[in-house]
Amino acid sequence: MNRSRHWRRYLLGSLALGLAALSCSSGSGSESKVDSLRILAVTADYPYAHPGQEVTLRMTVADGFVDPNNPTAGPRNLQILWLGGCFDPAGDAYYMCFTQFADLFASLGSGTPPPGGLVQFNVLPGSSSGVPDAVEYHITMPDDLVSRRPAPATGPQFGTAFVFFAACAGTIAPVDLSTYQGYVEGQGIDFPLRCLDAAGNPLGPDSFVPGYTQIYVFADGRENANPPIDDMTLNDVPMSENPDDYPVVPICALTDAERKATGCARASLTDCEGYKLDAIIPDVAEIDIGATDIDGNQLREIVWVDYFADGGDLAGDIMQVSDARTGYQADHSLLWYAPADPGIVSLWAVVRDHRGGSSLMRRFVRVQ
Repeated sequence: MNRSRHWRRYLLGSLALGLAALSCSSGSGSESKVDSLRILAVTADYPYAHPGQEVTLRMTVADGFVDPNNPTAGPRNLQILWLGGCFDPAGDAYYMCFTQFADLFASLGSGTPPPGGLVQFNVLPGSSSGVPDAVEYHITMPDDLVSRRPAPATGPQFGTAFVFFAACAGTIAPVDLSTYQGYVEGQGIDFPLRCLDAAGNPLGPDSFVPGYTQIYVFADGRENANPPIDDMTLNDVPMSENPDDYPVVPICALTDAERKATGCARASLTDCEGYKLDAIIPDVAEIDIGATDIDGNQLREIVWVDYFADGGDLAGDIMQVSDARTGYQADHSLLWYAPADPGIVSLWAVVRDHRGGSSLMRRFVRVQ
């Protein structure tokens, strides 16, 4: 398996925004369905930072994997890894950080304690009772991150920091660095870490999610605020955080086979009630400094919202909130259909802008 296919970039840079169709969409296995180990967001409190500033990264993790051979096993223990300290790599390419990290990878395999602050492990116990779904990592931007680089002939002067991370439902271990191939033409970059089960066997993408985030520091001091979510509603009613006030809906008794059908075969979902799920996001798009259209008109950020659910089905996953040219899109809701089994379902909304800002909100529905 080529693990590079499962790399995810969670912040910053020009991201193509594809809007999911609200009908004839795929069933289970879609991006919106949390049925495996998922990192839903990595949010920086300062997506654009300043020299010497500490940045806090917050990773939201969800594990919806159910072992078909042991469906009652319950939630798994998770190991979280952060790797920081890669600044201004050659060409501002994330894979050039791997040469900087060679000693860190080697220390992970030998048991030698890595340099303080560069590597951090977190463990999330499998029990769902009282366990946080997010972990934090702190990194400080070097004072000379920008000034040590020559000013470009055109465009803004900036420095960049990369932070790598991974979530593993097992034990994180380095690959054999003597056989590590790094960049392979046509295949991309292979992450030089892996996730092992108790018997030492490599685990796949249902159990291992690596990724990275990029933080910019600009010489002109420009900033980027995280776009906020004010609330989440179900059928236009605010969703309470109080378990006694969770919205209550009946089951949707479609079989798994019916739900997993692809294309327009999923029209049977309309036999059940669809609930309007909406993240309340105001017109938050900021001016994108230096970005103009062909007529010289100032452009604003592209903003969109990703929806996720660990039960039932969403009719889509990504909805646009603001377009760079046409502006705010007032309706960015979609429909959620309840699962066939009773229980508490988590619903997430992650609002993002194309410059790396993001915010997340989680709410719950009681299905009975």
